[in-house]
Amino acid sequence: MTPRVAFVNGGILGLTSYAAWVRRAFADDTHLHAEHFVLSEDLPIRERIVRRVLCQKLWPDFPRTQNLDLARFRREVNAGWQARRRLHARGLENFDVLHFHRQATAYASLDAMARIPSIVSIDCTQGCVLQDATSSIERWSLGFNVRRDGEILARAAAIVSTSRWTERDVRRLYPDCRTPVHVMPNPVRLDLFDRGWIDERRGRDGQRLRCLFIGGDFARKGGHDLLTAWERGGFARRADLTMITAAPPAMLPAGVDVKTGVRVNTPEWRAAWRQADVFVMPTRNEAFGLVFQEAAAAGVPAIGTRLNAIPEIIDDGRTGVLVSPGNVPELMTALESLLDDAALRERLGRAARAKIEQEADPHLHRARLVALIKQVAKHG
Repeated sequence: MTPRVAFVNGGILGLTSYAAWVRRAFADDTHLHAEHFVLSEDLPIRERIVRRVLCQKLWPDFPRTQNLDLARFRREVNAGWQARRRLHARGLENFDVLHFHRQATAYASLDAMARIPSIVSIDCTQGCVLQDATSSIERWSLGFNVRRDGEILARAAAIVSTSRWTERDVRRLYPDCRTPVHVMPNPVRLDLFDRGWIDERRGRDGQRLRCLFIGGDFARKGGHDLLTAWERGGFARRADLTMITAAPPAMLPAGVDVKTGVRVNTPEWRAAWRQADVFVMPTRNEAFGLVFQEAAAAGVPAIGTRLNAIPEIIDDGRTGVLVSPGNVPELMTALESLLDDAALRERLGRAARAKIEQEADPHLHRARLVALIKQVAKHG
């Protein structure tokens, strides 16, 4: 029997890339029948009104009392309500398996998960937010999310985790959860990145080097740390830095070029990767870091931070360089080492491309996901 699967996607930020991949991967597929629910698409007026009400900010972000209005929980409840409404409108009886990407989309579907075997895809637990809480009242406010996530993960037939770090955090935060966890890094569109770009870079030997930063949330992604390191190290004497971001600062040091409005998978986006010699994003808060996978696919050595799942993507000293979050001297040393050594850049870039081909090939991800869906449907 061909399983009938509902792919439910939150439809925000990087989730849309996965939704687009799922649509391509299972178009006209003979192994399963897929239907897609992307919550940011075709919002009817009722959903827009509910979203405005549920996601309204009710309390200012005063120090040590952030999230006192349960804003995070209400946003995730809204995603769950949207997903439930669309699934029920289509008819739950039409599906053999539900696939929720990420866990917030299942917030209002515990009853459906009891009837239909479900897969929940996650890239982090609420522990990622709890570690940044600065007071007991902030931790209390996040407890609602922690408990609901626990109920969802326990009810799921299978959990797909993007990293071993997230798998460990699931077991730490929910020691009684018996749901099997399958570690499957996000698939990467390798076809968008030509392996030959690595040889092109060698051919540019002697030309001015180009560093690349991509991060919408400039401060959280370490943009200010990078600018400080760039200026202190005087790197503008021998390299240029392109920063693709949403809200750059007004004052920029020499050698820095900022681009806004560059969309993923566009020709301008691909050109930035092709021209880059070094990728650097010294993020201060990150669960996984899709952009580090993209750097590897482009064959570009990456500088990232020793944070959460990033060390699983960047193998320090073999495919890139890891620094401590917020440590500007370490960042300067990492930039210096890569800009000084063309052979090192090429060696790390080739190793990064080989690693991502092995771990995040979209054909392999699809095959593993199909096998898991069939297993879940069979035992549902």
